[in-house]
Amino acid sequence: MKTEFIKDEAKEIVLEFEENDTTIPELLASRLSGEDGVEFAGVLQEHPQAGRPRLVIRTEGKRASTVLSKAIDSIDEELDDLKSQLGKKK
Repeated sequence: MKTEFIKDEAKEIVLEFEENDTTIPELLASRLSGEDGVEFAGVLQEHPQAGRPRLVIRTEGKRASTVLSKAIDSIDEELDDLKSQLGKKK
């Protein structure tokens, strides 16, 4: 999945996703919304069929890149757990 940092500052990140699918950006925004120190996390898309989704993260007191990295790691761990559980069902 290709992405591009539109804005990469200490307390704000705007990350544009090449694919038109909002699944990953929405998952990240959902995870980040409940985190301590996250002021805003959401997905912006100019047009549902033509625009590229952008994940916007604004933080207070924490580096946005650190918060994003932790959210990705957390989702990765949950998916590994799910994969492990599915492997036991075989």
